[in-house]
Amino acid sequence: MMSLKSEEECRTNDPNNAFPMDAESSLRLPLDSSMCIVFTGHYNGFGVEIRSLDEMALLHHMGCFGKGTASRSKPQVVHNDGSPSIMRKRQFLKRNYWHKRFGTPKQSIDSDSFLKEVNDLVSKIVHDTRKQSGKDVIDLVSSDDEIVQETEILNNQTEFDMADKHNLVVIVPNSDSEDDNYFANLKPKCCVDKIVLQEKLMLSLEEAFFLLYGLGCLQIVNNENNILNIEDCWKIFSESDRYFIEKYVVYHYFRSKGYIVKPGIKFGGDYLLYREGPEINHADYVIVINYGNNISDWISLLGQIRMAATTVKEVIIVEVLKSSKDNLKLPQDLSEFSVRELLLTRNIPNIINDGNDVD
Repeated sequence: MMSLKSEEECRTNDPNNAFPMDAESSLRLPLDSSMCIVFTGHYNGFGVEIRSLDEMALLHHMGCFGKGTASRSKPQVVHNDGSPSIMRKRQFLKRNYWHKRFGTPKQSIDSDSFLKEVNDLVSKIVHDTRKQSGKDVIDLVSSDDEIVQETEILNNQTEFDMADKHNLVVIVPNSDSEDDNYFANLKPKCCVDKIVLQEKLMLSLEEAFFLLYGLGCLQIVNNENNILNIEDCWKIFSESDRYFIEKYVVYHYFRSKGYIVKPGIKFGGDYLLYREGPEINHADYVIVINYGNNISDWISLLGQIRMAATTVKEVIIVEVLKSSKDNLKLPQDLSEFSVRELLLTRNIPNIINDGNDVD
């Protein structure tokens, strides 16, 4: 739930003004002269998740923060009014297969069990693989015979309980090709979705700490529902990612300059910079952080530049310069860090052909 605090309690947590805070106005935070909205995030060991539908919508709208767990980018915040949703046949069959293979998932207010127990799952799969000595283990891809069985279940679902009315979905055929007869042959069926996925807004560690430390509009709780202060979050995040300091300094730096900063792994970088947001225009820059212990060779560098050029972007190499001051106390001494940018472009000479042959 969103809680309200006074402006004095919600002022920026950066006492030294380590970075410019112009991003606060450009992000259009819902602030007035006396009150400030504070969001609640839950740390799950990998990132910070926002669970409230209203908070998800507002937080993503005001600065494109986070990514929906069941969406490509923007979380699909849909309040259930009793109307069934539309689902492709392929997606419904796969969810039905999951329900048959792994059972009904338990509803829990804790973080996703997969995220919490991923290490135990990997260890168990490796152990079972060695124990089976080459025999089949868990197969997450169903066979054709199983798909036929699921299709029969799809055709046999004709009666529903009142308890399932909120999980009803309308199944429509797959649209793998642009067929003119798709709507002519459309025969929707009403079925029960046995696997209900709860949409959440996932914040990266850098996004979460920026909202907590830089803007003061987020409180983070752990699995025991204990509120983590700034020092606790800094320690946990730094232990989770050894490059968290460099990543956060760069993230805070560009956010403060008014850019929308999103992950850039898709384009071989650390971040993508948007002037307006991914829903309005494409990214302008690909940010590659030089962590100091890796030497970029020319082949990798030219590959990044060429890839960025084909997607109408430019590459910025960023280096975080640490202070020579001894006994830095972080995050209080973030002002001791500075950022150096190097813009790389690929100039392609234009060959002008006036029709004259060259001997």
